[in-house]
Amino acid sequence: MRLQRILTLLPAYVVALAAMAVTLFPIAWILSISLKTKRDAFAIPPVWTFAPVWRNYSALWDNDAFRGAVFNSCVVTVLGVVLATLIAVPAAYALNRLRLRGKRLIAAWLLLAYMLPEFLFIIPIYVLYQAIGLYDTHLGLALIYQVHVLPFAIWMLRSFFAEVPVELEEAARIDGCGHLAVLIRVYLPMTLPGLAATAILNAIWIWNELAIALGLTFKNAQTITVAVTSFRGYASIDWGPMTAASIVAILPMILFALVAQRWIVKGLTLGAVKG
Repeated sequence: MRLQRILTLLPAYVVALAAMAVTLFPIAWILSISLKTKRDAFAIPPVWTFAPVWRNYSALWDNDAFRGAVFNSCVVTVLGVVLATLIAVPAAYALNRLRLRGKRLIAAWLLLAYMLPEFLFIIPIYVLYQAIGLYDTHLGLALIYQVHVLPFAIWMLRSFFAEVPVELEEAARIDGCGHLAVLIRVYLPMTLPGLAATAILNAIWIWNELAIALGLTFKNAQTITVAVTSFRGYASIDWGPMTAASIVAILPMILFALVAQRWIVKGLTLGAVKG
């Protein structure tokens, strides 16, 4: 019986392990280069056993520009997520529960806006930001990120709000609650896992974004993804610091996702477990 169960699950384990190997290989390869000397990094055949070299990471610690980029990414991520959440929560509630004209059109546009490529906005927004003083600022970057994260947040929250029984809202309205009180006292407590999952996924997207940050920052608000590319010169690439910077850039989001995994899974399955 046990052998039959193992044989049944074996294909699933093989596929899962293959998927893990494919996704982990680039990270393992970058990590190995960051810990090797220049001669060992691209040696043929590859050097599998080596003494780790940590000077690429210590050089990052002494790099003021890179430390500043880490700080900028933290500020822009927090600011972008807070803005998206503050706007998306009432917007999702209104699109779900209020009788609005053109509600379907608004929902369709939000979905379309989410699918548009980021680089379409860079040139016109670059000209606008230069004129109004938002170029190379944390606020400017957080605002333009709303073009992508806000539609995503509204769509996610709409699906979570739709799972809240209408009878609870009606009971709250009978008790004298207005729309704002219903939103705060009924909807938010019941959809907290979904709200957390939405915020986490938005934070990961903002932290990893490169194209917009590359076009709309120069020095003051340069994010960590842009800082990683700064190790590439005109005719050469400083592979050691660049790969070390890449590992430092992805490490916070990996740890964040591991810690918040429970909230992400619970939030994304919120609509699936309710009848």
